Amino acid sequence: MADGPLMESHTVLFVLIAVGLDGLAGLAGGVLSERWLHQRLPALVAFAAGTLLSAVFLEVLPQAVEVQGAATFTWAFASFVALALLEWALGHHPHHAEAAAGHAHGHHAHPGTPTLPVTLLASDALHNVGDGAAVAAAFLVSPQAGIATAFAVIVHELPQEVGDYALLRAAGWSRGGSLVALAGVQLTAAIGAAGVLLGTRMLPSLQGTVLAIAGGSFLYIGAVDLLPEMRRGPDARQRLVGFLCGLLLIGGLHFAEAFTGGHG
Repeated sequence: MADGPLMESHTVLFVLIAVGLDGLAGLAGGVLSERWLHQRLPALVAFAAGTLLSAVFLEVLPQAVEVQGAATFTWAFASFVALALLEWALGHHPHHAEAAAGHAHGHHAHPGTPTLPVTLLASDALHNVGDGAAVAAAFLVSPQAGIATAFAVIVHELPQEVGDYALLRAAGWSRGGSLVALAGVQLTAAIGAAGVLLGTRMLPSLQGTVLAIAGGSFLYIGAVDLLPEMRRGPDARQRLVGFLCGLLLIGGLHFAEAFTGGHG
């Protein structure tokens, strides 16, 4: 864990950079070519699933266990269940790849799918608060854990926000209005990060709790929301390659860290 004023300032700087990059990823839907998105998004979604799942089991949960002990799994399980209930309560929306692909072809969301912008943006904001908190908690453990967690967050943020952008456009929002709304929602990640950075000063055990909650939510997103995308559509090889690349990237970072001496 970082200690001392110098290390604390470095930790805050790393967190700010990670949250800033996460925010930029959230605006990708309005910047990237829609044709490119349609062609590459399935592989990107699979890549995001691979990075999230490997980050959960190789970095986030092991680090949470070091800090929190066996209570980690209780918090992770509670987070997994709570996210499932929240998603059901807010209403199911199209998978991100389907939403973006439909927008790229000029189609609207599937019939009967709720596309209320307020509900969509509120759900996104809550999700971003958790992402920011997870990134901050991971950087408090070590730069390596923070980098792995931040990378997983940013990669899965891209297809999610592209899908959200597509849904806002399908609901009749202008390109500019959609980007402004998503940019505002991205700021909530900074709230989550700041809450953890300040909260751990008064309650050090908060760090392990946040990591455990992040582990459960990342597991849900990767396994329930993203992984099923690998079984949709004809481009199975592209999705499989993306998934394996995500696993290998975070796995490579993890084992390179272990080889060079572990967490400092």
